[in-house]
Amino acid sequence: MEAPLESNVSPRSQPSMHFIVFSNVEKVDPVTRKLIRSHVMRGKKQKKVRPQTPARRPLPAPIKLEDVVETCAAIIPGRVGSDLSFIEFADEVEPSLLLKMTKGRCPKCEVVRIKKRADGKTAVSPIAMQVIFPLMATIGFQPDPRGTFYPLVYDAATLHITAFAIDGFFSRILRRQSDGPSPAAMMHLRKGLKLLQERLLEEDDEKKISDSTIGVVLKLATTAHFDGECETSRQHMEGLRKMVDLRGGLKVFSGTKLAVEMIRCDLSIAVLHGSSAVLFCEPSEMEAYPERMLRDPDEKKSFRNSNELIQTLSADLAIAWKVMERFCMLVNLGAQTSRLLEPELIHQTMASVLYRLIPMTFTIGSLDETLRNGLLAYSYHVFLQWKDIRFSRHQFPLNYRKLILEPGTADKVPSRLMLWLLVIGANAFFKVADEVWLGDSLRKHARRCNVKSWKDMEGILKSIMWMPLLDDKAGREVFDLFRLNE
Repeated sequence: MEAPLESNVSPRSQPSMHFIVFSNVEKVDPVTRKLIRSHVMRGKKQKKVRPQTPARRPLPAPIKLEDVVETCAAIIPGRVGSDLSFIEFADEVEPSLLLKMTKGRCPKCEVVRIKKRADGKTAVSPIAMQVIFPLMATIGFQPDPRGTFYPLVYDAATLHITAFAIDGFFSRILRRQSDGPSPAAMMHLRKGLKLLQERLLEEDDEKKISDSTIGVVLKLATTAHFDGECETSRQHMEGLRKMVDLRGGLKVFSGTKLAVEMIRCDLSIAVLHGSSAVLFCEPSEMEAYPERMLRDPDEKKSFRNSNELIQTLSADLAIAWKVMERFCMLVNLGAQTSRLLEPELIHQTMASVLYRLIPMTFTIGSLDETLRNGLLAYSYHVFLQWKDIRFSRHQFPLNYRKLILEPGTADKVPSRLMLWLLVIGANAFFKVADEVWLGDSLRKHARRCNVKSWKDMEGILKSIMWMPLLDDKAGREVFDLFRLNE
């Protein structure tokens, strides 16, 4: 090997690249070999581009019902002019009610702001979604902002009935005022009913059973239901059923928001008032269980939650229980992996489970009847309950309380399951601060289960049926209020 060429250039001005002259077949020393390799590979080594992991979908910030009251109850606009300045509504509306319908983001009329559109429909409020359907908002579902089925701009009857409904919602539900509707609200109710009656007496059969007409009747049924008028709300639903039948049945509305709201209203009335459903009266009409909710019969893995107890139940009740149990599992799995359940799957599970539970009858005081009521209460809480709104004086909550306090119930139901029944009842129906019996029962069964912390309580609830995203906050409040760790 020849010696490297020497240079007369001073060391400071020498180039950074070294020249190596090699002429024989002998191997070079390791230091030189390493130097050669580093120059050969210069510019060729590149870091591998790793696939980007999808960003986790941020969940919407929780909203309290008190925030809706403060926002919607404003009397003076925050600025001069509004989003309504360029809109011409179908009829005149009392300014205070119009403000609640639009600037206030009222969940009853489902609008954030009015936007001028060719079809005259309004935008859907994400805040309304959090109040009306907490499950959908909790799992991160974003409503379609392009429109809803309330044509407030072109349908005067819808406009007036909506104004009446909003006034009642704020007065009796949010502010808990016992006095009747305001004079302005009664004026809008009279106008809306008159327009609806005139429409039904017209010869235009298509208009009589149009989406807007069905929407008006649906809003009347919902308002009567929130006011506790069971018979009136049911009469509205029976009239709505006739309109739906004239249109060809519910299958005509399949996949629409109107169909979902009709089903939810029908189920809410049936559950809370302890009556039969109107839209699905016969077993042949009922929505089939989603295939994803039914486990493969050849699958050896059994349900881990209270499996021995479920095996003793009636076959129909056991299937409904397992479907809801699997639904909870999928929701919890989706929350952990940031994967949303399809809205269609949620709606199908809601209809298939609740429409089967409502007509089931068992011996009063039996284990089947106790668990049917518990599953009915939890399904109502998951699918139908509006956020933080509890109807403790309706028929079903009263029956549920009576069932829990029945002396024989605690003997037939394990304490772990009793804890679940009590917490579910608190989340769905009862204002816990006013229910002394609830605290006494919770403490008794918590001691029997050796509950020392919220983690212990949560473990028991999760072992049966529980959605942390939807249930943890309210459940923890019940735990802390009654000091169940003492």
